[in-house]
This record gives sequence, structure tokens and C-alpha cells, in this order.
Amino acid sequence: MAIDDKFDAIEKAYPEKEPYLPDELAALAAKCVLPGIVTGALGEVCKRLSPKAQEKRAVETLKLLVTEVKDLKAKSASKKELDGLKEAIQLAVRHDVAEFNDKKRERYIKIIGNALRDEKQIDDLASYIQDVERLGERDFSALRVLNKVMNKLGDWSVNLDSSIHPGLFVQRRQELAVQMAQALGVKVEKQAFSREEGYDACNRLQAFGLAHEIETSPRQVPIGDYSFRPSLRGLMLLKLVGDDVPNWDKYSPPK
Repeated sequence: MAIDDKFDAIEKAYPEKEPYLPDELAALAAKCVLPGIVTGALGEVCKRLSPKAQEKRAVETLKLLVTEVKDLKAKSASKKELDGLKEAIQLAVRHDVAEFNDKKRERYIKIIGNALRDEKQIDDLASYIQDVERLGERDFSALRVLNKVMNKLGDWSVNLDSSIHPGLFVQRRQELAVQMAQALGVKVEKQAFSREEGYDACNRLQAFGLAHEIETSPRQVPIGDYSFRPSLRGLMLLKLVGDDVPNWDKYSPPK
């Protein structure tokens, strides 16, 4: 028997089943008396899992990327830089097709475009795509607060040795706590408001290498102060997604 005939026989014996369609899923959800919001969410997920929807999403993302970089001037690239770019683009498309998250897609495209515009080669560009895939909106809100409070213009101008004493960050712990709480939706009318949400958000950023904790006195839970600053990687991520990053030349001086 020819190989093709064997494949035909296998397909006839084990035909592929059609995946659940939204209407079939809706009927199942109704039978199980599930809330309408669950039914709607599952139906939308089914649509996104279809090969046609994923292929369409991938093409849309690549078109947006072309639009982002169409005005770039030609420049030479090493094999390492080219390989890194290919990996970053592939990861961006893969993650976007899996998630259908427009905000993340916008950041993927910005990262690739701004990396190509940067005069310096961005090492391990794909890892910044992975950062965006892992981070949520609260994470970016927290990282932006760190950049705003702990990375102000003029911070380096008073330091003749081009360094910052950790005391500067500790002095801003109250401002950090208030700004972080407000960004995360915590009420700060009272002086003794909870700082746990902000502290947890900063710790999560530190786990991804995007922030560093500055040692303070032992904290009183849940109202004790804390202090963090953005890491070089955290600032680079913000820079790549298009945010303003003061003092960048101090954190990453020209080689």
C-alpha cells in the first residue's frame, strides 16, 4: 500500500472533529445555566482560536509593524543584531496572535521600531517583548510612577561624582507611596492609608528585574513606608515603548 493510501486510511478511521463553535458553546453554557458574561467570553475565545482569525491577526500586526518602520533610514546590521530582530518580531507576532491584546501589540511594535531607531544596539531585544507579554497594565502604571518620582530631571546635577546617594530615594518614599496608591486606585484621604498594594506592585517589578528596592527601616504592615527605584532595564523598557525617561544618559552613558 502506498504511503498516501495509508494516510487516507488513518484519516478515515480517525476523522478530525470540528472544534466547538460559538453557537454550540452558547447552547452548552445555557444548558449548564452559566452567566451570560461567561458565555460571551467563551464564545469570543473560540473565535480567536480559529486558524483564520489568528492568521488575520498576524497579518494585521505585521502591517502595523511595516507602517511603524517605513520611514527608517537604511543601516548596516551585524548577524547578531539581525538574528535578535527576527526573534523579536517572531515573538511579538506569536504573543499577539495568542492574546489579541491591542495595548500589548502597540508596545511590541513600538519596542521594535524604537530599537531600530536607537543608535546603540539593543542586546537581547526579544526579552523586552517577553517583558511586555508578562506585564499587565498595573505593572506599567507602577513602573511609570517609579520613573516619575524616582527619576526626576536635575537629580544628577547636584552630584559631582555622577552618582546618586540612596538617601535621595528614601527621602521620596512618602511621595512614592501616595503616587503609587493613586495610580493603583487606593484611597489616600487618610495619612495612614494602606501601602501594601504599592509595595506589592514594586516587588513584582523587582521580580522581573525592572526595579530595585532601597533599604529603609522595618515596615509596619500595612501602612509602613517603602522605597524602590526603577532599574536600568526598567528604564530601557519605558524608553522602548515610547515614554520619556529623564537622565537616560546618566544611567546608560555612551560607550
